[in-house]
Amino acid sequence: MGLPLRLEELAARGEAPAIVSRGGVVSYVELSRRAEAVGEALRRVGVHAGDRVALLSAGRGEDEAVALVGALCAGCVVVPLDASAPAGRLARIVGARGCRALVHDAGAEGLVGGLLSARGESGGLGRVTLDATGGVRSVEGGVRSVEGGVRSSKVKERSVDEGEFSERRRTSASGEPAVKRPGHEAGPLPAVEALACILHTSGSTGEPKPIPITWAGLDAFTGWAAQLTGLGPGDRVLRVAELIFDLAWFDHVATLRVGATLVTVARRELLAGRALREAVEALEPTVIYGVPSLFMKLVAALPEGASLLPVPRVLLFAGEVFPPRELKALAERAPGAALFNLYGPTETNVCTFHEVDRRALDGVQEAPIGLACPYADCWLVDEDGSGRRIEGAGTGELVVAGVTTVGGGPYATRDRVERGADGRLYFRGRIDRMVKIRGYRVEPGEVEAALAGHPVVKQAAVVAVDDPRLGRVLRAFVAVGEGEGRRGRVTVGEALAAEEAVAGQKAAAATGGVASQERDAEVAVDGQTLRRYLAERLPPYMVPERVALLPELPRTSTGKIDYRALMEG
Repeated sequence: MGLPLRLEELAARGEAPAIVSRGGVVSYVELSRRAEAVGEALRRVGVHAGDRVALLSAGRGEDEAVALVGALCAGCVVVPLDASAPAGRLARIVGARGCRALVHDAGAEGLVGGLLSARGESGGLGRVTLDATGGVRSVEGGVRSVEGGVRSSKVKERSVDEGEFSERRRTSASGEPAVKRPGHEAGPLPAVEALACILHTSGSTGEPKPIPITWAGLDAFTGWAAQLTGLGPGDRVLRVAELIFDLAWFDHVATLRVGATLVTVARRELLAGRALREAVEALEPTVIYGVPSLFMKLVAALPEGASLLPVPRVLLFAGEVFPPRELKALAERAPGAALFNLYGPTETNVCTFHEVDRRALDGVQEAPIGLACPYADCWLVDEDGSGRRIEGAGTGELVVAGVTTVGGGPYATRDRVERGADGRLYFRGRIDRMVKIRGYRVEPGEVEAALAGHPVVKQAAVVAVDDPRLGRVLRAFVAVGEGEGRRGRVTVGEALAAEEAVAGQKAAAATGGVASQERDAEVAVDGQTLRRYLAERLPPYMVPERVALLPELPRTSTGKIDYRALMEG
């Protein structure tokens, strides 16, 4: 298949704006020049088409789009890295994916140093450093290409049978396609030539889970999304999600393939509602694709009764359920904007969609996730494990197959979905423990595994709860070793109250109000200590809002951890 992005096609658009920010405008011809320089730098460190290249941008400037286009157009498989994650985690991803090079901005040099140190790197990984505009500042490491290129002997070759995922559809004993389930390995990777990128989600084994995205799938999704939204050269698409999140690939690939303009803002402008509102007012995007919490933040920052000005032409949301009352408020504050609810786990990309009917918004009923996308085959099966398809109206587990699905599918989402009498689909919650925190998918088991690595923690349990102030948050409970932490038999509620009291006392001590030496002697470890421990190992969105210590975790009658008791405590 042809690639959605080609340098010659980008260059042919001349001086049309490709990237716009508060700092200025980058034309399509200039984007193609800078991207070509990145591709040439990769070749100089021995990178060939089909090789995996990690991308890391701390500043999230023009460099990120330039690096992405340069690597993709050079035929590389892009492995985006999270600039907020600890260096050790990034090093494990780079090593596990067999990346031959790392393209990063100058602002990430400190993090890159930690990554290389964690890997024990001594020149095998090629490194291309960019300035904020995407210009190449330095090229080092790897093995320089000579007469067709020489590969670095320090980077392990990846074969297509190393057990990440399979592009070929596997079959069960009955001859029917075997359903892949989240958290389980599903056979070998597709041929490297078919891959565009490898994203990572939270994994139940304690390690990031790789999700390969093929060019065929990326082409199908971005082409369809552009058609759905009527995306064209006159549009300005706000750059919202991080590249590690599949939403960001609409922002970049769909935008650039149709000749629209990518509107970039600093991370800090996405964090606070007022800064976000000011950025939207100044840069005037016509299309915004983000998680519901982004739009909720934007609406909350508007003056009482005021509308968003200028009103974007299209607003798309995905990643988590949009609270009905908040969705109604968005519709009222963005009159005339088309609203789309897109649904799909990373393993399937967007597989269903629904254009919101403003007349149906009552602030009570959730919007449906709609109908299957043209490239996706979606069906419901009984949750009893029989695999029996549910025909007509009913509720069951959603299963997806198609070109955007890992390995072509079928993939069992572990989402409970209802099909109404009108054929539309409605999300009814998770079947397993996977949760969404601020739009990011989190496997609590990975957080538990990280907590269990602390020397005083005997066992850990992590649950997601609704906080009236913060929304959906993680809360952790740990059983500590003999003689460590707080002693005595306490309830879940008492443990949470105790941790809140300790946090308050420490805050007072920091301002001179309370001496902390005596308390520190009594408590060898507390919740804040464990949160700092996790912050060194996990991205910020995976660090629980609170960590409570218990002598033992509550159990069910069968001896399993009683997660319900923890959630209700």
